[in-house]
Amino acid sequence: MPYPYICERHRFRFVHGLLVQTFVAAVIVLAVLLPVVPPAAGADAEEPDRVIRIVAERFSFVPSQIKLKQGEVVELRIRSLDTNHGFRIREAGVNVVVPKRGGGEARILFRAQRKGRFPFECSKACGAGHTIMRGSIVVR
Repeated sequence: MPYPYICERHRFRFVHGLLVQTFVAAVIVLAVLLPVVPPAAGADAEEPDRVIRIVAERFSFVPSQIKLKQGEVVELRIRSLDTNHGFRIREAGVNVVVPKRGGGEARILFRAQRKGRFPFECSKACGAGHTIMRGSIVVR
């Protein structure tokens, strides 16, 4: 008997409580992770109007300003020439890791739904100039 000091009624409550806690934790993890999981290969993903390549290196993004038309859908492909960086667009709920040089690229599908300026920034501490590593997407 795994719980020698617990009577059957209390053991049932204990095991039931563990199952409920595990289920709730799993639901929370799925709710957090599902919105950021990219669609599987072959899934019906929206085709971008164009692809924009961005390079991250030593406290800058190139290009640092991207101009889009309202309604345009673009794929941002971000690669690093040095260390790991982050790429965050707070207003769009985007926050991805850009792998270090030779580690591939981060891909983001961005829809310019409304006019305005959408700042982006490095979200991973990458050195002394990390706080100036910024840019913006301007939607006209």
